[in-house]
Amino acid sequence: MERITLAKKKKTKEQEDEEFEEKPLLEIEDADSKILKELVNADRLQIEKIDAMKIKTKDSDALKVAESVLDVETRTTLFNLRKRKIIENMTGVISTGKEANVYHGYAPDGSELAIKIYRTSTNIFKGLQIYIIGDPRFAKIKRDQRSLVYAWARKEFKNLSRAYKAEVSVPKPIYNLKDVVVMEFIGEKSLPYRIMKECEIDDPQATYKEVLSNLRKLYTKARLVHADLSEYNMIYTPKVYFIDISQAVLLDHPYAEIFLFRDIKNITRYFYSRGAKVQKPEKLYEKLVGEPPSNKVLAFEM
Repeated sequence: MERITLAKKKKTKEQEDEEFEEKPLLEIEDADSKILKELVNADRLQIEKIDAMKIKTKDSDALKVAESVLDVETRTTLFNLRKRKIIENMTGVISTGKEANVYHGYAPDGSELAIKIYRTSTNIFKGLQIYIIGDPRFAKIKRDQRSLVYAWARKEFKNLSRAYKAEVSVPKPIYNLKDVVVMEFIGEKSLPYRIMKECEIDDPQATYKEVLSNLRKLYTKARLVHADLSEYNMIYTPKVYFIDISQAVLLDHPYAEIFLFRDIKNITRYFYSRGAKVQKPEKLYEKLVGEPPSNKVLAFEM
């Protein structure tokens, strides 16, 4: 008799999300309490650790920091990430911002994570549509607040993935679900390395060359323009990492050349102030793009 076997159909990521959202409310509420308790207990310790290292932080109440991004749906997302064994636990806040908070955590294998949670309650994303509109990867997104936030988080993960694959020095992307992006933690023993703005650069000339090398790989291999590159969006270890790459655009974006020239001017200004021998922004742009900046690019102010 012929044996017939039925292969179990693999669930899509969307089906898993829908199935998860039907979990008993009590189970999710228990996870909410655990997540929030972890953050409340850990945030003060984390802030004290960072202050002890003389890293600039914003004064904030731990509970307020934890709750500011953790609405019910975001807590459900974190619970889902735990169920999928992406996150084991969260130990405290790394940074807070208008768009998102970043938390330190651990994966089940013990590796350190940076967990970026975008705020679904802020209207700032409507002002950032210039970076999404014109990007064919997000042509069909809805224009409501939550959809924009989810698209922004997905955009950061996709941009990180492209950059990482192109060997640009960025945190390794690990997972994205709704308004949460999980990535490699850049630091040691739960303490984050500082942004370049807050550091003394050991060798400005060598670091300048390293930044230009990463900028070239981002443009020529990843086919991206960072669109907000400055000393505030680079981590110095003293190895350089590009961060906050959510607004990065593809080369066929209508403002890509304008964003690129702005990035180059920011880099030139900063390293000139640190004593490095720098090239003129126009010359750097021409070397990278293959032609000098147009009058439109030169005249545009953003």
